[in-house]
Amino acid sequence: IQLHMDAAASTAGYDDIKTAVTYAEEPAVPKFQAEGQTLRAWRSLVWAYGYEQIAAVQSGDRETPTVEQLIAELPELAMP
Repeated sequence: IQLHMDAAASTAGYDDIKTAVTYAEEPAVPKFQAEGQTLRAWRSLVWAYGYEQIAAVQSGDRETPTVEQLIAELPELAMP
């Protein structure tokens, strides 16, 4: 999941997701701020889903997905 998020941030022109979200509270360049806010919100949604799936596997409610299956299920990123 972390590599997936880093790759998405990199595609958007940032070093990684951690770097991208630092722009969320920076108003000097509205484009960067909007992208940072979008990536920060997406990161939260992705991790929330990931932890739900870990709990589902641990409780036996779900089989362990492949990496590819899990990545395909994650919330989509819609950049501004």
